[in-house]
Amino acid sequence: MVQQPNFQAPMNDRLPPQNVEAEEAILGGILLDPEALGRVRDYLRPEAFYISAHQELYRAALALHAQGKPTDLMSLTAWLQDRGVLEKIGGPSRLAQLVDRTVSAVNIDQYAALVMEKYQRRRLIQAGAEIMQLGYEAELEMPKVLDLAEQKIFGVTQERPQTGLVPTAEILTSTFSEIESRSLGMALSGIPCNFYDLDAMTQGFQRSDLIIVAGRPSMGKCLSHDAEILLGDGQLVTIADLYQQHVALGETAPPAILLTLANDWRFRLTQPTAFVDDGLKPVFKVTTRSGRSLETTLTHPFLTGQGWCPLAELTVGTKIAVPRRLPVFGTQQLPEYQVIELAHSVVDQAAHEKTIPASIFTLERSQLSLFLNRLFAIDGWITTHKRGQVQVGFASVSEKLARQVQHLLLRFGILASLKHCLITYPDHQRTAWQLDITDDNSLQTFMDNIGILGQEAAIATARAALAQRRIQTDPDLSPIAVWESLKAVKGQASWQPIAQQAGLQETNHLHVGKRVPTREHGFTVATALEQPELQTLATSEVYWDEIVEIIPQGLKQVYDLTIPETHNFVANDICVHNTSFVLNIARNIALLHKLAVAIFSLEMSKEQLVYRLLSSEVGIDSGRLRAGRVAQNEWEQLGRGISLLSQLPIFIDDTPGLSVTEMRSQARRLQAEQGQQLGLILIDYLQLMENSGSDNRVQELSKITRSLKNLARELNVPVIALSQLSRGVESRTNKRPMMSDLRESGAIEQDSDLIIMLYRDEYYNPDTPDRGIAEIIITKHRNGPTGVVKMLFEPQFTRFKNMATPNR
Repeated sequence: MVQQPNFQAPMNDRLPPQNVEAEEAILGGILLDPEALGRVRDYLRPEAFYISAHQELYRAALALHAQGKPTDLMSLTAWLQDRGVLEKIGGPSRLAQLVDRTVSAVNIDQYAALVMEKYQRRRLIQAGAEIMQLGYEAELEMPKVLDLAEQKIFGVTQERPQTGLVPTAEILTSTFSEIESRSLGMALSGIPCNFYDLDAMTQGFQRSDLIIVAGRPSMGKCLSHDAEILLGDGQLVTIADLYQQHVALGETAPPAILLTLANDWRFRLTQPTAFVDDGLKPVFKVTTRSGRSLETTLTHPFLTGQGWCPLAELTVGTKIAVPRRLPVFGTQQLPEYQVIELAHSVVDQAAHEKTIPASIFTLERSQLSLFLNRLFAIDGWITTHKRGQVQVGFASVSEKLARQVQHLLLRFGILASLKHCLITYPDHQRTAWQLDITDDNSLQTFMDNIGILGQEAAIATARAALAQRRIQTDPDLSPIAVWESLKAVKGQASWQPIAQQAGLQETNHLHVGKRVPTREHGFTVATALEQPELQTLATSEVYWDEIVEIIPQGLKQVYDLTIPETHNFVANDICVHNTSFVLNIARNIALLHKLAVAIFSLEMSKEQLVYRLLSSEVGIDSGRLRAGRVAQNEWEQLGRGISLLSQLPIFIDDTPGLSVTEMRSQARRLQAEQGQQLGLILIDYLQLMENSGSDNRVQELSKITRSLKNLARELNVPVIALSQLSRGVESRTNKRPMMSDLRESGAIEQDSDLIIMLYRDEYYNPDTPDRGIAEIIITKHRNGPTGVVKMLFEPQFTRFKNMATPNR
């Protein structure tokens, strides 16, 4: 009887790889030795046999073995005959022939490995033929073709989860062993994340599970509705206006271009990725020594010498970063006479209603200079005191007008302080708002770029006075961080030795406690000491303004913006911030289990993620790390943290707009390179993922979540996807999130196996006793109970910690 092989070879004269003799030796060994099958059954598959009759014999032997029956010649013959397949494989004589040709089953393991190798080669040839066919199918999109091709190649080396029917008895045997191990505290069913209470509730993250971790973007870190934002075209708009425009126009809204402070301590333009309505929140008014003010929630961070810190941790006397210059001018041009008329029209307005027209803010540089020149000619002055001190001033009864002038001066790099004063007239007193420009650099810039019409003689006198003085920045406005960093570098308590080493002259009067070095001094010293980070700080576009007042303002409507990469923007001429539980999980799995972790970041850059990981590991604020402000006693700790993280198998892909298909391809490749199962796939975040072919976002997200679930099953790895929560929670008394709060909800909860939501009560209730505590709320758990786990949270390091160490 001629037996056909089970493999269709390509159309050429070469036979597919096979070893019939090894197949016969395996089957003969199984017939001779009933124990032989147990040595190969776990990895030798029936389809690995090249001859179809050999496949039938091997399946019959597996069936008998599963029933606890012997696999000798008589038992196997009877089993095949009862099912009518004995003649199909060659009859009793074929079985007898296999026994006669086999001496023993001693080498059955080696024969099985040889048969599996030939089978793998045949699969590789077949995959190549199928990939070649895919290349001709022009109707398929290229990403789909590449994904299918990769699936076929990786399918050769990776075992997919078994999809056939398995007897319950077989499953129960392994289940009992697992129950027994766990009852003794020996193992969890999934991969532990080292958060003890969470592991106890979830039994670890299960392989092939899709896990959703949901939180609210910019939760609680909000500004009052009337906070003003400087746009790239020179406009000043409130954050409420930005939000309302985004809601009203949606995708058709013009892009909002605004300023952000980059890692090089210079401002650049950026575009928000989200506009956040956070409802009514208790806000506090922060006022600085220069007269700037901003109303925020207690959790909104400000940039300090120690990095970004929430307002709740700041006190009167803390110095925060504010722009030294706002390098933004408009492109609008008006006739010169009209600019002058607008300056006079401001003065003619009712006393407390004086404001600068909106069109002025979008003027180009020279016309804005002309407007300010005429405005100062009406309500401004320049004075030179006897000791040579020069002062430029401006006064108005309108606080709004004074703050607008202060802002416009800042566009030229002119620092002006604002104060509330009382003006005495012969018959009455009147309150007013006064701007003062006193530091030499700003005075020089004012006279060079703006001036005052009709006060040319006073300006000439001021120029002469400045020429007699060495131009230096007011010490209260100099970059304190430069000085502190220089002290850390040299370990000196006095400025003089450092200045002498750098070759600076006449610096004996500069030392701690009296006058600190200017920006020019700092740059010179940083250059001499070969400290590029300190050079950047010395020439930065921020200075440090002292908080003089923090006053509660009650409940107000608040908003926030989500800024990519830098996560900060400028509001009311003050630098403010907007910001990871899952990163802590990724770190623990990579460290404790030595398993590869793949992170796909669609929002933050890989550098930003690494800064967060490092900050969490060493306990140093990420803002200080980016600026290079590391104290002398922190370098050893930083070195240990970098050494530890560099050894962890954590891999990051920060390609924006990544699809599930591309993620699957990267994950397969990583798994093949690592030669082991992955420990975790982390996606940040779900709402930024794309899936072509659907105009309905809910349907699109449904396809994405199904694809992620398939990815988890295909690679047998837990997949954690971050998700945003909607703002529906704001309308409820109980602010704890529920499953219905998932943004673009629907398929998310259907396809996921575990849903975890993050909640911090102090965002909503500043008086809560649970300060510094985060609730991990499990709202869905397909394999176990739901409930709440509490953890400690350190926001400055984006680090979660166990509440207590277990007794083990």
